[in-house]
Amino acid sequence: MINIVLSTDDNYAQHAAVAMASILKHTSCPQDMRFFILDSGISEPKQKKLEQTAEAVHATLTFVPMKAIKLEGAFVSGHLSVAAYNRLLLAELLPITITRVIYLDVDLIVLDDLAKMWQTNLSGKPLGAVLDLGLMTSVRTQKQKQESLDFDILQEGYFNSGVLLMDLGQWREAGYGEALLKLIAANSYRHHDQDALNKLFLHNWQVLPLRWNMIPPVSYLFAKILKSKKYRVMAIEANKNPAIIHFAGRTKPWEFPLTKGYNDLYYEYLALTPFAEAKMPQPSKDMKGKSAWRQQMRGKLAQLVLKRF
Repeated sequence: MINIVLSTDDNYAQHAAVAMASILKHTSCPQDMRFFILDSGISEPKQKKLEQTAEAVHATLTFVPMKAIKLEGAFVSGHLSVAAYNRLLLAELLPITITRVIYLDVDLIVLDDLAKMWQTNLSGKPLGAVLDLGLMTSVRTQKQKQESLDFDILQEGYFNSGVLLMDLGQWREAGYGEALLKLIAANSYRHHDQDALNKLFLHNWQVLPLRWNMIPPVSYLFAKILKSKKYRVMAIEANKNPAIIHFAGRTKPWEFPLTKGYNDLYYEYLALTPFAEAKMPQPSKDMKGKSAWRQQMRGKLAQLVLKRF
């Protein structure tokens, strides 16, 4: 069985179903997919729709109720809620027989068989993740992380926490969950749990191929990434064969009508779920500065760059 963990509340339940549908569409053995959903208040009707998404192809799903008592007072900002910290408690929340999991944020689309990631050799490390080239190549962020984390993220590496391959056996043995909670309690990290994870696992995580977590700066081939030959090669290679498209950041695909070249994949997999009849689009309260057209143009520019290589 392949253990996949998603964390959501009622507001993001639809997007969790879309992520699940994309996973199940690209696996050769959907019956081997075992989903655990960290439930931060999902209504019964939406729980039923999530169950139907899995059951349609004979995958299994288990809801793990979250009270997040330990996380009261944890620093949150922007669109992030305290539910984002739930991934840090997986070693405690899941049965001790579950020793390896793939954790995924719900604002993403999977385009390859997760069995390939599942089989990755972590080389004795407790965690596998993908470099966050967007933050690593930002001069401003490099300075901010040096001050808050006390290491150079460009030189040492820094990962995005939206896609993780986790050895829970090691997490339990070393007490990593408790150590992370202490870091969070003592610091108001700008990038929340992601900063805490990078601080704790410095030099103790396995780098996964970039294609397994393609955040917007990579998908759109931002200039700051193209300036580095090393990272340009990595980003172009990932764009030629993407495995996970991660809509990280403020702008989300469900906030806009169907826009070819931007959020058409989201709508494609939404149609495969019981949420297909949901009223769309679903703009957030803060839409200032957001534009589907801008994302579409970034996609077109990225395609032009790819043609040069």
